[in-house]
Amino acid sequence: MKKNVLLILLMATIISACGEAGIQSDISQVVETDPVTVTLDVPAVAVGQLINETPPVTVETGEINITSDEFDEYMDELQRFTINKIWYKVEGFNAGNEADLDVTLNIISGGSSTELLETTIVDAHLQTDDVLLFDKAAPGDVNPAAVSVIESALLNGTSFKIELVLVGRNVTFQTTSDTFDFLFKFDVTARVQLD
Repeated sequence: MKKNVLLILLMATIISACGEAGIQSDISQVVETDPVTVTLDVPAVAVGQLINETPPVTVETGEINITSDEFDEYMDELQRFTINKIWYKVEGFNAGNEADLDVTLNIISGGSSTELLETTIVDAHLQTDDVLLFDKAAPGDVNPAAVSVIESALLNGTSFKIELVLVGRNVTFQTTSDTFDFLFKFDVTARVQLD
C-alpha cells in the first residue's frame, strides 16, 4: 500500500510540475530576403579584356526582419531563435560576362557591424542555385558572434542588415558594367514556451 501511495504522490508531483512549466515547442521556417542589387564597373578601354581586380563595391540589404505572422502570434512566449542554415544566390549576371567575386559579409544591427564571413565565389556568372553559406551543424569559417547578433536581433524583435563588400577578380566584361542580385535565405527555429 505504501508503494502505491508513494507512486500516486510522485505522479501528482510530476503532473503539477508540468502544468507550471508549460510546454516547449519549436517553430521552424525558411525565409527569403528581398534581393540586393550590385553593379560592377570596368573602364571602357577594358571591355573584352581580362581585368585582375575591380575597385571594391559596398552595398547593403534593406532591413531584414525574419519574424513572420507564424512567429508574431507567439512573441510573448519566445525564448530564443536559432539560425540553422543560411544560403545565398546570385541572379541576373549578364551572359558573356565573367567574374570571380571576393565577398566580405557583415551583419549590421543596433549601429554595430560584425563580420560574418569572407569568401570567394568562383565563376559567379555561372552560379544559379542556392549556395549553403552557413550550417549550424558544421559552421566552417563563419563567425559565430555574427550569427549570435542575428539571433539576438530576432529575439528582441529588431531588424538587421547584411553589408556586402565585393571585389571582382579575373573579370572579363563585354560591357562597361554588370548589374546582378544577391538573395539570402535563412532556416530559422524559434523556441516557444507555452503555458
